[in-house]
Amino acid sequence: MVLIGVAAVLVGLILLVVEAHVTTAGVLGVAGVCATAGGIGLILGASGAPLWVMIPVAVLLAITGLIAMLVIAREVFVAGKRELQTGPSALIGRKAVVGSWSGDEGQVSVDGALWRAELAYGWEDPLPAPGDKVIVAELDGLSVTVRRPTAWEVLPTWKPPSLSL
Repeated sequence: MVLIGVAAVLVGLILLVVEAHVTTAGVLGVAGVCATAGGIGLILGASGAPLWVMIPVAVLLAITGLIAMLVIAREVFVAGKRELQTGPSALIGRKAVVGSWSGDEGQVSVDGALWRAELAYGWEDPLPAPGDKVIVAELDGLSVTVRRPTAWEVLPTWKPPSLSL
């Protein structure tokens, strides 16, 4: 009976590892939690533990594992709803600082990276000067299109006053 319990625990752990690497919507994870809890219950029963100890321990382990799976599933669901924060498409709307400018194109720094920049449609004089803050409007290959920031984009963010006494 102990060997069957150990086998069930190993199968349960393997299923949990597979669930971490394969998208099965939690099916293998639930099976892994149940197999692990059942295997531990079998090991306890085979080692001579009374039934009133074996069943609550196995049930407690199963409930704890299932709650952990629900928490992880919730975090995965929330992360899937978040806006993309990395990669090229995350540059749109970011603040940039003009490094150099000549005619209709120049170079801007966005998040520490230098990009070739062009003026957005509708840009009026004066042309941007080095040090000016602009907003990335569009991404086209390895160049960005920039626009003037609106007033609310350049004003400092309100910070609450200090709470010191």
